[in-house]
Amino acid sequence: MAPESTTPAATADTAVAPGETVAQLIALDQQAVAMAEQARQHEQLDPPVAELAEQISIHHRRNLTQTRALGDAEALDVTDTPTIRNQRVEEEKRLKAMGELDADAYRRGYLDAVVETHEQALEWIGERLEATDNEAIRKHLERTRDNFEDHMKAAMALRDN
Repeated sequence: MAPESTTPAATADTAVAPGETVAQLIALDQQAVAMAEQARQHEQLDPPVAELAEQISIHHRRNLTQTRALGDAEALDVTDTPTIRNQRVEEEKRLKAMGELDADAYRRGYLDAVVETHEQALEWIGERLEATDNEAIRKHLERTRDNFEDHMKAAMALRDN
């Protein structure tokens, strides 16, 4: 699940600890990788969706490495918040439910999940871009936003065909 945008930590006028931003980015990348890896292992997934899942896995693994390096370089306290832990539990439930779907339902479910989670991530990234005054984090958020946007658009195109 994507971060809750109604929490005080997510509002643009509230200072957000840089470590919390990095922790949430890590969680978002891990979520995208977990969904993509599950999709890649699904038998009978049509080639265009399998290719998208592979791209998502590669891009988010790379971003995950870069995000962790940013946290280290900035000497940030990067720990999961209760919100992030709750999101992880919800994502595990989603993955389990998706894993039980037949091929056609799985294809649609995966693409819907990519669109939904990437839309939510983009909203959150926009809020964090407005709230951060750390230039290194800002640049990383901008690069991350581009990846999420590209994946969301590709999933929408496949879903709507």
